[in-house]
Amino acid sequence: MITPELPAATPDTLLNAQRLAALPATSEHALPPVDWPTLGVAANRIPTVIPLTDWQVNSPFPEADVAVITWTSAEWAAMNQVLTNRREPLTPEQAKGHDWRQGWEKYQRDYCRIHQYMVDVSKTYQGGAPSLYDQAWGSVRMVTIGELKVLLVKSGMHLAQDGTDLPLIQLVDQLCREARPRLVLSIGTAGGVREEDALGSALITNQAYFHCLKNFANAAFNHSTVQSHWQPGEHYLPQAQEGVIQVSGPEILPVSPQYPAGAHISPDAPNSRIKVVTGQPIITTDTFLFGTTTNGLQQYGCIVEMDDAVVGMACEKHRVAYGFVRNVSDPVINGQLPDSLQDSWAGYIYQEQGLYTSYNGALATWALLAAEADRQEAHHD
Repeated sequence: MITPELPAATPDTLLNAQRLAALPATSEHALPPVDWPTLGVAANRIPTVIPLTDWQVNSPFPEADVAVITWTSAEWAAMNQVLTNRREPLTPEQAKGHDWRQGWEKYQRDYCRIHQYMVDVSKTYQGGAPSLYDQAWGSVRMVTIGELKVLLVKSGMHLAQDGTDLPLIQLVDQLCREARPRLVLSIGTAGGVREEDALGSALITNQAYFHCLKNFANAAFNHSTVQSHWQPGEHYLPQAQEGVIQVSGPEILPVSPQYPAGAHISPDAPNSRIKVVTGQPIITTDTFLFGTTTNGLQQYGCIVEMDDAVVGMACEKHRVAYGFVRNVSDPVINGQLPDSLQDSWAGYIYQEQGLYTSYNGALATWALLAAEADRQEAHHD
């Protein structure tokens, strides 16, 4: 009997086969409620939920002083935990569910105008058009911090997943026209590109740079920078820093046969910090991209993500100020590792730690909002 020769396993096949055995178990640590008294936060700077009474799915955005947009489910859960002052711990498993979303309302106004386009996108781009799941632009909730009215928005629109018509611009257009905020903040996860930024650090800036490599590589706006006149108030950042979760990536054994025998990956010591970096832009790209020790992404900006420059570009048409808070959800990767291992390590850390790093970004956002409340009340006086 002749045994047929099996095709040789590719590095990627072997990598995936070893993945479950080599990577640590998923963390089940819960996000805590924010301990405002321990942080020394006055009662009038703790977020208070304002119910959206008489809400209809086709209602316009309610008017607000500031709008805060986030993007992924993990970012949304962390934002809700901090900025709605949720008093229960939230486990990663609970974060994947829907119970904590009570009080959030779908925003569908004029979504019908792009519905067929989004259906076409979902057929053309595999995994595209996530807004079709809810048939909505996203979800909204309202809170106050002192006298400051803050509209929280979970966007279902994305630069890299919604085709070439950029419907995200229409969402921000509607937000600026209807809510009439004086400031829009975009917050969420991003890939580290500066080696000094540890996992879980939150970077705050007022500019973003288009570094598109895929669908928008030839767009007129590519390689341009948008910059707002807004300057972040820093008074409450030390209190927010006291509340951050010190996030550490796990030590892992090799997940690829290409990796040197006996070697392992040891992450840097936890040093999650909130930093104002208004001298550098966010890097906005249209494909999965992460910083390495060899790809030089740090020459373009301070951290890499996939939406912020679009938000800034849309806000500028309405003369609305904007800013960005992005937390390092995957650190700079060793560029000497095999490509498959780089991809695996970056993706794994992003998936497993995004909830915790987003908590830090939401805390940084609270500090900025508290400072905006100070400014508003001082102006009224």
